[in-house]
Amino acid sequence: MIDNEKKWLVIENEQDEKWEENVKKKTLDKYPYKSLETNYGKLKPFLIKYTKFLQIGYFLDDEHGMPSGIFEINGKPYRLPDFKPETTIDMSIFKPFWKKLTENFKLHNYTSIKISYYQNKPVWFEIKQYNPNDRRDEIRTGIIIPEYE
Repeated sequence: MIDNEKKWLVIENEQDEKWEENVKKKTLDKYPYKSLETNYGKLKPFLIKYTKFLQIGYFLDDEHGMPSGIFEINGKPYRLPDFKPETTIDMSIFKPFWKKLTENFKLHNYTSIKISYYQNKPVWFEIKQYNPNDRRDEIRTGIIIPEYE
């Protein structure tokens, strides 16, 4: 399902898969995307109402990506010092995307999340959860267009 503003897509049907394939050719297959393997427990703190932007980038000279955020409390922005964002996502877009991506998923702190990102190109999210009923992983994929800061 693609949102009305065409800012995000959650793959649900064949039409979505065709759109995904087109975006993949223009992004994942073209640019040197980086991957961040994390879990829901590490992303959950950024889903609070005070988070204005979700950022993915690097702390100091660390080569491993991590999520961070820009918080706004009483009109003042707060961010992690020495954090170098590579991608910035507006939470007003991310929250409806996340809600659709995780619809009918039972999220646990250890639910696996893979984020593929490169500068301000579309960000790919893949969540994986084990389904005990059919004894296999259920994987859901979504794409979101980042904000340019």
